[in-house]
Amino acid sequence: MIVVVEILAALLLIAGAAVVALAATGVARLPDPFSRMHAAAKAGVAGAGLLLLGAGLAFGTTSAILTTLVAVVFLVLTAPLASHALGRSAYVSGAPLGAASEADALAGILERHVFDPKPAAPGGPRTPTGARPRGDAGMSQFPKAMHPANPALGERTGDTPLPLRRILLCLLGGPAQREAAAQAVELARPHGATVLGLSGAGLEPRSWRGPLPIGGAYWAEWLASRSRSQMREAAATALADFREVAAANPQVETSARHEEAASEDLIRLLAGQDLVIVPAGVGPHGAESELGHETAAALAAAHIVPVLRVRSRPDAIRGVLLLVGSSPGCGALAAGLLRSGLWASAPISILPVGDDRRGVREMVEAQAGLLRDHGREVAVMAPVALDFEVDELRARLDGFDAAVVSGLSTRYGGVFDSMRSCAFETVAETVPLVLLP
Repeated sequence: MIVVVEILAALLLIAGAAVVALAATGVARLPDPFSRMHAAAKAGVAGAGLLLLGAGLAFGTTSAILTTLVAVVFLVLTAPLASHALGRSAYVSGAPLGAASEADALAGILERHVFDPKPAAPGGPRTPTGARPRGDAGMSQFPKAMHPANPALGERTGDTPLPLRRILLCLLGGPAQREAAAQAVELARPHGATVLGLSGAGLEPRSWRGPLPIGGAYWAEWLASRSRSQMREAAATALADFREVAAANPQVETSARHEEAASEDLIRLLAGQDLVIVPAGVGPHGAESELGHETAAALAAAHIVPVLRVRSRPDAIRGVLLLVGSSPGCGALAAGLLRSGLWASAPISILPVGDDRRGVREMVEAQAGLLRDHGREVAVMAPVALDFEVDELRARLDGFDAAVVSGLSTRYGGVFDSMRSCAFETVAETVPLVLLP
């Protein structure tokens, strides 16, 4: 009997530890406060409860078992109530909903605080903290009451797009660098915006990285010196292309800046910019990079300023594509496009990806309604299955010169996403301009 009790105690302890580990992973990886709170509540009730029961059985005394049972009952009575109260407070205060939660079941039931009801009022939208709202909060920031009563007549309430005043062009090199420079100047010309060409990001001074084997210091220094030399050559070539494009457009105010700092320090340079333009296909050091590790993806992940990835420069924008899937951030694409003020007269098409997944259809309908309420011409395309054919999707992308996506790749989001074809990658490799709002 004692052996059976010890085995049961061990199983309870292992199960409780596993639940706590899974809950911790959920708190770290889930996209919004509500799903993270759900995971944390599981750790507090199921995880801690199993651990307490296992500990009580392991001690084996009557007082220990009674104490653990009382503690478990206390957790069951209090933790769900606390989680519910926190979730209700987060919803009422305007905490952002995740991409899969854009179907708001509490709309009209609870009063929800709206941080930024005007998508692009003159002077720029601001939250109470002074920062522009970003990420998954986008769709919840535009209540129906603030939309124009008659978009065809142009009756607006503060939704005039924010004009571009400052554009940051990343001088990274690569085959698309000249196209990116030309696109930056072209966007700046009608707005009277200034263009700052920035090179040198990622050229951080060599720092100590831990112990090295005998002779390793020499080779580490040699490799670092060779890498810096190659990066400086790429930056110099990109700067020459930028100056040539700027000389051909003297009506646009341009400037250049070379700052050798760590890649993460590039984020602080985004402050005050209205748009960042990045050439496609390159990482922070000017080397060819995978889509998910490009500089454009890294800057967009900071959620500070919209990022425009340039693969080539089209003569005109015939159509804009919104790629809506279940990935985090897809619920904010329409709001991000409206805030950016780009391609205001181009027709928009929304392409659902895997619309059988929870929340995708609701996101598509909500974003189509938001765009139509702002006077935009919108069409919803037939959905793309998760196991699509790449050539078939590329054929459907013909006629689109710009796309708005939440990321360049979903291969890093999970095991199954890494095994199948990625619609986000296909769009990034096919459409000339990609906006990451």
